[in-house]
Amino acid sequence: MDASKDHSPEHSPTSRAVRPPQTLASTRAKYDKTRQVSLDLQKMFETLSRDAEPVRDPDEDLDEPDAALGLKLASLGVKLASVKKEQFRLEREIVFFERDAKIIPPKEATKRLREASRRYISAGEELWRHQQKKARLEDPGVVPLIDLRSGSATACLMALYRKSNGLQKTSKRPSSFRADAITYYAGSKTSSSSSTDSSNKSAGVWCHVTGLWWAPAGVKAAHIVPYFLDNKEIGEILFGSRAPSLRRAGNSLLLSTKIKGWFDTYKLLIVPVDAREDPIKRWRVDVISSSIKNSPVHDGPLNPSLLGGDLDGYELKFRNDKRPVSRFMYFHFVVSLIRIKDVKQRGWEEVWARYYEQPPFPTPTTYLRKSMLVALATHYGKTDMPVVKSWIAGHGLDTPLKLTNEEATEAARRVHSAVEEAIFRAERNLSDKNNNDEEDEDEDEEDSGEKGEEGDEDEDGEGYEEGDEGGGRGGWS
Repeated sequence: MDASKDHSPEHSPTSRAVRPPQTLASTRAKYDKTRQVSLDLQKMFETLSRDAEPVRDPDEDLDEPDAALGLKLASLGVKLASVKKEQFRLEREIVFFERDAKIIPPKEATKRLREASRRYISAGEELWRHQQKKARLEDPGVVPLIDLRSGSATACLMALYRKSNGLQKTSKRPSSFRADAITYYAGSKTSSSSSTDSSNKSAGVWCHVTGLWWAPAGVKAAHIVPYFLDNKEIGEILFGSRAPSLRRAGNSLLLSTKIKGWFDTYKLLIVPVDAREDPIKRWRVDVISSSIKNSPVHDGPLNPSLLGGDLDGYELKFRNDKRPVSRFMYFHFVVSLIRIKDVKQRGWEEVWARYYEQPPFPTPTTYLRKSMLVALATHYGKTDMPVVKSWIAGHGLDTPLKLTNEEATEAARRVHSAVEEAIFRAERNLSDKNNNDEEDEDEDEEDSGEKGEEGDEDEDGEGYEEGDEGGGRGGWS
């Protein structure tokens, strides 16, 4: 068979570009060389800073800034930040090699990878700041391009510039998000008008994946697009001006605590049941991480037999005609694929190949800005462009607003920063929950017999009850 025409996972573009032919030793050598260049540039930058931006006492007159010296400093800052990004990218590669060779345990690898990723993102922020300063100083007599754009386009792009200059106000998390999601999806048992539900007087909140009523504390409203992106400007950069607000309930799903944690950490994704359906009404789970396959969905004493791997293929159960916004679900899908590639999760090539051959979303549909798809996929360096081009061809969005390469890179950096922070919080919450469950189990053993067998809620409030619609494929009984 001609391999050039074979589109099996073994011959897909992703499988031919898993990793450049390099070794741990050669990567360490590159890292050491890059780090030394970074240190040398840092010393040069600090020396030049003392001349270009001298420190003065509060009552001392300031000299007129030297534009030529300032431009030289900004140009050196761009170079320094670029080298730092490469240094931290290589640091990530070293962690991958050491993890795969079992030189370091998985937990240490995860910690070091997170630290390197944060340094990489921070270096990207420095790069953006120096790029702005350099652009202003190169031709101070010309109005910046961004000021020539009008209306909402200016507002959406100005968000990129305000934040880096410390002018962006921190938005508060909407306190009504969960309540709005429950109302939107008719997810409260007490508010249901169904005669079947009204016969059961106990309170409960619906979980879309399991298709079950859970005790209210056991179900959360998951943000499909992370909260840190929950503002109009970044939303418009990603999705265009006509996209629904990220603050609305269409950017949510009702998920049990454990499943929400897996969704937030991109261990599972949710895709359409039928790629031909438009608008999309039916959604299903795809478990893309082996790490959760043997983990119980519920850690309490009730029905512990349902495991994370069992959720694979589950069709979500909705209680009304409301659905999550498709372009937000596509964002989560794309970020999931990018994420498992960026952390070199075992089996990521097969997942990419599968969805390259069988795109799960209806085409053509416009979900994400084309330049942002490229910038998100190439945030940590090279990627499989044939796959990314297929995303652009099938779901890329064009609008009159055109982003420069620098603007798209900065927006993508902020998306990745938001994703990293959301993952960190989700992993911490899952860890805290697991620790609490272990303590609860110890207490249950000491106090065995004190609770009746009919209790439907564990001590941390994450009990569940079966709803009248069953629990996905087979459900719980």
